[in-house]
Amino acid sequence: MKDRHAWRGIPGYEDRRGLYGKTLGVIGLGHTGREIVALGRAMGMRVLGYGRGDAQAATPGLDQFYDAGAGIDELLRESDFVMLAIRLTNVTHHMMGERELGLMKPTSYLINLARGAVVDEAALVAALHAGTIAGAGLDVFEQEPLPADAAIWDAPNTIMTHHVTAEVPDLKARSLDIIEENARRYRSGEPLLNQMVAGDLYTH
Repeated sequence: MKDRHAWRGIPGYEDRRGLYGKTLGVIGLGHTGREIVALGRAMGMRVLGYGRGDAQAATPGLDQFYDAGAGIDELLRESDFVMLAIRLTNVTHHMMGERELGLMKPTSYLINLARGAVVDEAALVAALHAGTIAGAGLDVFEQEPLPADAAIWDAPNTIMTHHVTAEVPDLKARSLDIIEENARRYRSGEPLLNQMVAGDLYTH
């Protein structure tokens, strides 16, 4: 360890799991989901994806695609890591509940980069305490900022971050590029980038 000037001896290092050969299930194949698929392939993982029918053609590198109309059960049963990158809508609200968590392997991990309400947080806390799944990585929560008395704080085998995207110098410029392109498309009568449809609405 660096602080001890020791070449070896990182506590728990020998117990860490490799990703090669494991199965990654990505729920939501938008911009974020497609990047996660690419990262999984780079790590030598088997990658399953769930999304709308047109997402399959836009997502190279999938070993198996599950259309949104078919459900996520099989993906949950097969995945060692389930990554949520799906929009929060009336349909996806609490899509990961007690039943869905129960379908996952007891050795699997749930990672939520979507929105907190995609997961039934009370069911997740119960699953983590019961060992239904091995652990969770969470960047989003049902209530934000997360209250000090929220039960998820004390859930075992959980890594949490505070719903933050790293600041990058060109972030605003990229957003302006999209706005400019959409203005051009609107004037030309072309489909807009990132256009929402009725099914994307969330009214809970």
